[in-house]
Amino acid sequence: MTEPTNPERERPTPEQAEELVAYLDGELDETTAQQVEARLNTDPAARQESEALQAAWDLLDHLPRPEPSPDFTHRTLENVQVKADTARLQARRRAWTRWRPRLVAAGWAAAVLVAFLAGYVGFLALRPADPSDHDLARDLSLIENQRLYEFVDDLGFLRQLDTPALFGEEGGGQ
Repeated sequence: MTEPTNPERERPTPEQAEELVAYLDGELDETTAQQVEARLNTDPAARQESEALQAAWDLLDHLPRPEPSPDFTHRTLENVQVKADTARLQARRRAWTRWRPRLVAAGWAAAVLVAFLAGYVGFLALRPADPSDHDLARDLSLIENQRLYEFVDDLGFLRQLDTPALFGEEGGGQ
C-alpha cells in the first residue's frame, strides 16, 4: 500500500510538481515521461506526491458536473457582441479624435475661401463700369486739352465759342 506520511519529507520543487502534474495529465513527451517514471521508481517522496495528486484527481471525478444554463450560449454571444461593438465605437472615437483638428482646419480654410470669392464677386458686380476704349477715343481731344479747360467756369460759354457765327467764317477773308 502507501507508505506512512512523513511530515518532514522533502517536498518537490515547483518545477518538479509542475512536471508531475503534466505527467499525470499525459502532456509530456516520451523522453521526459520516462525520466519522471524513473524518478517515481527511485524517489519515495515523489511517488507519495504523485499518489496524493492522483487521489485528488480521483475525488474530482466524484463531484457532480455542472450543466450550463440553457441561455449560456446566448448570453456568451451577447457579451462577445457587446465587446465587439464597444471596440468598434472606441476605434471610431480614436479616429474622430485624430481627424477632428484637421477637419476643423479644413472647414475654416473653406470658409475663408468662400468669403474671399463672395467678396471678389461682389466687388465685380458693384464696382462702377470702366470706361471703354471707345469712350476714351471719343473724348481724346477733351483729354488732350484738359489743361486749357481747367480755368473755365461756365460750360455754356465754351459752347458759344464753338459756334461759327460768333467769330464769322474761318479763313473768310482779310
